[in-house]
Amino acid sequence: MVLVGSMLAGQGRGGNGPISVTQPVSGGVYTEALVGLPQRLNPLLDHANPVDRDIDRLIFSGLTTFDASGKPVPDLANWIIGEDQQTYTFLLKPNLRWHDGEPLTAEDAAFTLRLLQDPAYPGPADVGRLWQAVIVQVVNPQTLVLTLPEPFAPFLDYTAVGLLPAHLLKDVPAAQLAQANFNLKPVGSGPFRFDRWLQSSGGELQGVLLSAATSTSGPKPLLTQVRFNFYPDATTAMAAYEQGEVLGLSRLDEAQLTQALQRPELNLYTTLRPEYSLIFLNQRNDELPFFKEKKVRQALLLGLNRAAMVNDTLRGQAVVASSPVLPGSWAYNPDVPVAAYDPQAAASLLDSAGWVFPSDATLGTDRYIRQKEGVPLSFTLTTTNDPLHAALAQSAQSTWAKLGIQAEVVLLDAASLRGQALEPRQFQALLVDFNLAGTPDPDPYPFWHETQAESGQNYGGFTDRRTSELLEQARITSDITQRALLYRDFQSRFVDQVPALVLYYPVYNYAVDKSVGGVQLGPLTTLSDRFNNLSGWFLQTRTVVVEESASTETPAGSATPTP
Repeated sequence: MVLVGSMLAGQGRGGNGPISVTQPVSGGVYTEALVGLPQRLNPLLDHANPVDRDIDRLIFSGLTTFDASGKPVPDLANWIIGEDQQTYTFLLKPNLRWHDGEPLTAEDAAFTLRLLQDPAYPGPADVGRLWQAVIVQVVNPQTLVLTLPEPFAPFLDYTAVGLLPAHLLKDVPAAQLAQANFNLKPVGSGPFRFDRWLQSSGGELQGVLLSAATSTSGPKPLLTQVRFNFYPDATTAMAAYEQGEVLGLSRLDEAQLTQALQRPELNLYTTLRPEYSLIFLNQRNDELPFFKEKKVRQALLLGLNRAAMVNDTLRGQAVVASSPVLPGSWAYNPDVPVAAYDPQAAASLLDSAGWVFPSDATLGTDRYIRQKEGVPLSFTLTTTNDPLHAALAQSAQSTWAKLGIQAEVVLLDAASLRGQALEPRQFQALLVDFNLAGTPDPDPYPFWHETQAESGQNYGGFTDRRTSELLEQARITSDITQRALLYRDFQSRFVDQVPALVLYYPVYNYAVDKSVGGVQLGPLTTLSDRFNNLSGWFLQTRTVVVEESASTETPAGSATPTP
């Protein structure tokens, strides 16, 4: 499903004579269209604005970062985890510098983390609470020690936050961080530095220009500059590409995807978004005894034609889901089966569980509702009132009706769905999207552990001791291999128990002009991950002679485009 493209190609000649190869060289400006406007360029404050996150991704760097599978890897620092699983010692790489030339030390890291710890920190409250429990200690300019109150394996996820320079922000209280002038002219330590804002002759903000940093902890970019242009919507962004204003499109809606597929000069890269859609079944409502029965939950899943949802309603822009852990993650279990649409198996499960048609019902019709001990197999299915989710709910309603299951579709606006149904658990069945962007660690504890059923994010109220045990063990095991085994067992248990009906993983499409080489798109933990290998992108090449040979073989080290 993931399309990976490379524009690096070798050019050889048969017979005697020189063999040449095309190599990328430094130079060129890559311009990408972003939909929306920036608010403040500060990695501690960019959680709500994708435009800010995209720009910050290139300007700032953290103690850690993540590889394509979501595993933590060093960015500015290496680390050692103590035997107690609570002490993390970070050793900063030597000679680190901010974009203004000042040294970057452990004091800067501690300064950033203490902003997160401040009760007045204006960012996400859950992030602040986590850091408030951590002891931050600077041992020397290169060494930082973080001590947790108890083992917490996903902790490294939180150390990837971009660091801020203490020498520029030390006099800014956390409560005033959002108003700091720094957010308009940021200084970071990432592969690109802030250059300037781009404005029209009338003073309207049009974009931002970033230049390759002279000093970076990672590979030096081949691109000289990256320019982001801002547009109000995807349609305007596509028009900008057609007019030659940009080389990349960060967002393609359905109309733009159709246009992109018709343009041979535009390479399309496709992967899964870091999210999935599902139907919660309220298992804490005593008026819905059937949701507490495993066979009924299994039958509800088998009675959903998820492939038709993907092909017809979503026009192929999704993949039927198998697990609440995203494919591509180091924790994903590829051996977990995908339940296919099987109405006969669903009917057999319902029959064996005692949910049968009334004696005067005509089998095969949708005018009769199964029942058990006088309780009808009937419930409401609530979702948002946009056309997509309404169509998905109606598809579920239709296929379930053929099995003798009655689902009444209830449509609410997004705010009402969250405030009146999801959060207070005032629903029977609920179709929602789960966005996992920004959380590379796959820890499913908040969504499926029994302690989260009342006030956490286990909205369906699922309780299963074995599931909870697996999630507990994985949370205190820092060995990633052992954690992966525990999460594989969790996913097998999930498929058996069916705590909720996982529907699909949506697709992300990214379009870049064929003149840009080296672009690759792997699994995403946030859409900004499309820049993971930006250091290898290039716009300029040169042809060099690598050897004299009579061989007709392709020169070693050359590559060909992947279709």
